[in-house]
Amino acid sequence: MRIAALTLALSVASVAEAQEVFRCTAPDGKVTYQQSPCPKAAEERKVDATPANADFDPGERERLLKAGDEAGKRLEARAAEEEAERRRRQEARERDEQRERETLAREEARVPQYIYAYPPGGPRPPYPAPGPRPVPRPLPAPAPR
Repeated sequence: MRIAALTLALSVASVAEAQEVFRCTAPDGKVTYQQSPCPKAAEERKVDATPANADFDPGERERLLKAGDEAGKRLEARAAEEEAERRRRQEARERDEQRERETLAREEARVPQYIYAYPPGGPRPPYPAPGPRPVPRPLPAPAPR
């Protein structure tokens, strides 16, 4: 994390280069700052816009830039390795899923499929339906005694 912050700081710092700034005073006393030279009618004075960095060490800067470049290369290499590993895992997962589908298809082809279906209107009873019941006959009258 420190290396990333250092690399970011160095890249931002390299963008801020010193540029010439002109301080122009118009005849009416109005002061403007601009990047182009002042018109002839205005008073011109150059302003030093370079940062006052007394402890600037070019060797240290080069060392930090080199360290940042090396860290960036290491990060890119690690990212490439992680991407390759992620692809290998994905391919292995796809191969395993394909094998599982093939195994399941072979199992389904090997085992016969029994399908039980009922006619419309519901299932039939497992035994023949009983016929009509016989009509009971009246009991004979009792014999006289």
